Amino acid sequence: MNEKLKMATIRSFISLFVCSYLFLFCTNCEEGKQELIDNKKPLQLEKKPSPDLSKAIEKRIEGKPNEAIEILRLAQKEFPNSPEVIIQLARSLFEAKQYQLAAFRFDQAQSSLESTKLYKEAGLAHEYSEDFETAIQRYSKYLSMHNDDSDIWLRLARLLALADQSTESLNAFSKGSEACNYHDCITMAKLYYRKKLIPQAEHWFREAARRQEGVQAEPLLGLLRIKLLNQDEENAESLILAIEKNHPGSIEGTDLDKESAALLRKRNLSKFVRGGASSSEYSITELSAFLLNPKSGEGEVVGLSKIPPDMPSSLSVDPVPPTNDQTNMQGDSSVNGNDLASAFAAPVEKTPTVGNPLNLATQAYLDRKYNDSIRFARTVLKEDPTNPEAWRICSQSHFQLGETKEAEMTILEALRHDSSSLSIRMDYLRVARETLDSKRYLDELENAREKFPNATELVWELARRYHLVERMPVTAGILYRQVVSLTAEDDSLHDRAKMELLKLREP
Repeated sequence: MNEKLKMATIRSFISLFVCSYLFLFCTNCEEGKQELIDNKKPLQLEKKPSPDLSKAIEKRIEGKPNEAIEILRLAQKEFPNSPEVIIQLARSLFEAKQYQLAAFRFDQAQSSLESTKLYKEAGLAHEYSEDFETAIQRYSKYLSMHNDDSDIWLRLARLLALADQSTESLNAFSKGSEACNYHDCITMAKLYYRKKLIPQAEHWFREAARRQEGVQAEPLLGLLRIKLLNQDEENAESLILAIEKNHPGSIEGTDLDKESAALLRKRNLSKFVRGGASSSEYSITELSAFLLNPKSGEGEVVGLSKIPPDMPSSLSVDPVPPTNDQTNMQGDSSVNGNDLASAFAAPVEKTPTVGNPLNLATQAYLDRKYNDSIRFARTVLKEDPTNPEAWRICSQSHFQLGETKEAEMTILEALRHDSSSLSIRMDYLRVARETLDSKRYLDELENAREKFPNATELVWELARRYHLVERMPVTAGILYRQVVSLTAEDDSLHDRAKMELLKLREP
């Protein structure tokens, strides 16, 4: 009996011991797990402090990129491999026009982030630093992932055209053709013409003429080249006269010179004979001038508009045949045509000595005789020092001669005597863009806009300034919308302003 009791006691003790051991074991396991969790938490939460870039960004917004660069260089010492610091540094360098350093920093940030969007900014930096080959590579990588960026397609197309990669350039232009400007259209037309794709070349020459205000010589010259190639003589003649009417002398000296002159002689021989003109002695400019206005005298020239008068007065002549007495006075000359040619050419030499000095000054400017233009304008100013047109012509002639200081002084005089003229104000702003610093030029644009709030050309210039130079997209957007409201839907500037607004909405 005692044995049984003893065995029962031992079993109870063993059971109690095992239960106590198991309890302690389980408790220790839970504590161990909790300790492991506690040990892991600090490792998960431990992060390096991120750099504070607010001051640098604030300086960039204020237009002080050099101060931003100093702040970012200090931040880079503390965070040497921080992509955020490197990107802001690259952007600040770009804004400070240190394009090569900016390109290096963008590439450095790109290598650590593997972000395709940085290829766009890197491409811009390489393009501005004139490393076009690398810019092409960066743009191509960016567009492989962002195929709808028409602005970058156009930039790539222009660089490929410069690199003489015509096929690739045309392919790139086709992706951004809706946003093409006048110069892009001209480039495409020339590339198509070089590839003998004449219908496409003609289309883009016409498109270039449509997208630029006023009558431009270059697209018309391209169309003339195509019409001559296709032997379309009627349209070729119309183009020759249109070019010489609006841009006298544009054909002369080009590869179209002789062929165009021969065409006019062929199609208008009877007119030259009736007018007493020896067409074989005349240049293409003189032939066109005779056909455009064979009976004009010294016509009145109003102002100095973008479109020249119908015909340079210095090339006009009354087509009156010589009398018998005049013929006898020619001595031994056996060919009347030569004498008539001399008579026809004589006014070119003598015209500057007679007539209204203001008209002569204007005509000399149109004939690119800028020193003569200044001399005639000064003759006007001696008699009337308050004549704004004379001051204006003087300024434009000085500007064409590269004499910017004289151009500025004379256009200021014109503005002083006629501050209500928009054309004089716009001429002043063109000179001011070359002579004033960026801030003062912007102030002048703003002052002009206050005086002429509905002048489309002025609002457009101000919008472009805020967009591309001042980098103030909100203000630029307001001005682009004003251009849209001021222009008709068929106006090329209307479409361009809408296109710029779309670009501003891009992230």
